[in-house]
Amino acid sequence: MKVNDFKSKLEKTLFVNLAVLQDKNKDWVTKGFIDIYKNIYTISVDTKVVSKIIELMLFPTILKEYAEYKKKSPDYKLISSVQEE
Repeated sequence: MKVNDFKSKLEKTLFVNLAVLQDKNKDWVTKGFIDIYKNIYTISVDTKVVSKIIELMLFPTILKEYAEYKKKSPDYKLISSVQEE
């Protein structure tokens, strides 16, 4: 399996697994945050907050897909496209 094949398969898998993020009416299942004092805070449209929620909820799907790919291509590694100095 080539990298582009993996990317394509992962994108399809994530699209199918959007049910993790949405209910049957396509509303977000995560509505906010609760602190230790039981105060409820709704989610803003801040992209950092939204992207973190998506990351946390879909990460198990990504790991499962990667594990299956790794069986076929053991030398393959996930790396960041940003190079550290």
